Amino acid sequence: MENENEEIKDTKAGDDELIYTYNREVFYHFDKEKGFTQKVDFQNPNNQVIIKQSWDAAQQRLDEVKQLVIIGKSSPIAYYMEKILMEVPMLAAYMEIPKWRVKRHMKSKVFKKLKPEILSKYAAIFEIPVDQLTNPDFLNN
Repeated sequence: MENENEEIKDTKAGDDELIYTYNREVFYHFDKEKGFTQKVDFQNPNNQVIIKQSWDAAQQRLDEVKQLVIIGKSSPIAYYMEKILMEVPMLAAYMEIPKWRVKRHMKSKVFKKLKPEILSKYAAIFEIPVDQLTNPDFLNN
């Protein structure tokens, strides 16, 4: 039991240190004199560690997709979709095409044959220029 507590102490942030200062929550307290009161404050350090771990996992997935694009197993659509935390059904709804077509466009061979109209629609959804979609910055390094 002591070892578990030591591991938790090692991974959590210091009491005064806030990892994410933009994550705020409404906290409700009950006071016998005042009744319920609310206070907007930063999340406690334990919640901040959980949020940091979630963002780290998202970054790891993005790095994995980036490597797949670099080696040619996936298209830049998969990278930008992961970058904005979007999934296939949502992207298909924005594109107004079936999910199977979005999945097909995520293959590099199919992506290279896409029409400019489709590419511009993807670029508009990802809020990037078409040139950046067809030639991502990370491929030039």
